[in-house]
Amino acid sequence: MSHVNQLVINYHITEKCNYDCHYCYAKWAKPNELHRDLHQMKAVLAKLADYFLGSNPIRAQLKYESVRLNFAGGEPVLLKERFIEALDYAKELGFETSLITNGHLLTDYFISNHGSKFQMLGISYDAISENVQKQVGRVTRTGAILTAERLQNIFQQMRQFAPNTELKINTVVNQYNTEENLTALMEVLLPNKWKVLRVLPVFKSISAITDEQFSAFVERHRSANSFMSVENNDSMTGSYLMISPDGSFFQNGDQFGGYIKSRSLVTTPIGIALAETGFDPVKFANRY
Repeated sequence: MSHVNQLVINYHITEKCNYDCHYCYAKWAKPNELHRDLHQMKAVLAKLADYFLGSNPIRAQLKYESVRLNFAGGEPVLLKERFIEALDYAKELGFETSLITNGHLLTDYFISNHGSKFQMLGISYDAISENVQKQVGRVTRTGAILTAERLQNIFQQMRQFAPNTELKINTVVNQYNTEENLTALMEVLLPNKWKVLRVLPVFKSISAITDEQFSAFVERHRSANSFMSVENNDSMTGSYLMISPDGSFFQNGDQFGGYIKSRSLVTTPIGIALAETGFDPVKFANRY
C-alpha cells in the first residue's frame, strides 16, 4: 500500500462564482450552503478534524501525517469575511489549508493579509488568449478576465508576502483551449506544480475531448515536464475526498452520472457518510 505524507479534503464552500466556465461541474442547484450558519459550519469542520486528525481506517491505510483542507468552489473569495472565518478556524483546528481560486479577486490587500495562511495557493488558468477565456467562460459579467500580466503579478506578490506557500496552476483541457500554448507563461511563472486535467463530462452539457487532443496538448508542453502533473478522467473518479457546499461528501458519478452524495455531515457520523459515497485510498495515493 502506498503511503502519503498528507491527506487532502476538498471543501467546495460555495457554488457561487463570478465566472461561468462551460465545463464547470461544481453545480448543486443552489443548495443551502453550510457557511450561512457559522456555528453549523464550525461544528462540521470540528467533526472532520476529530475524525481525520485522529485514528481512522484511511489513516491506518495511507499513514498520512497531516491533513490539508482545500477550499474550492465556485469561488471561495466571493464569500469575503465568511471565507476568512472558515479558513482561520480550520487552521485553529490543526488543518493545513489551501485555496483553489480563479484569481480574479486576489487583491493586493488579500495577498498581504492572508497569503501566508495557505500551504498552497492554486489558480485555475486555461488560456492566455482573451477570446479563448471568453469562450470557456472565464470572464465576469462585465467582460473582465484575469490577464497573464496580473497572474504574473499575483505570483510575484505571493513570493514576497508568503515565500513558504506553494504556487500551483490548474488547467482544464477542454473543447476551446486544445490549441493553446502556455509554455512561455509557465517558464515565467515557474509554479511548484502545474496540474493539467482532462475535462470531465459529469453533465451532458459538458463536451468531451478526444484522447488525441488531450495527448497533443500535453506533448506541446513537454518542456514543463519537471512540474507538470497530468490527470486523465479515470484517475479522477473516486480519488478525491470532496464536500459539497451544503455539507455532504460527494463523488462524481460515471460519465454523465452527476453526483453520488452522502447524507449531511451535520447529522451523520463521518465514517458512515464516507461509506455512502465511496472513496478509494489507493487511487488517492496513486495521484500523489
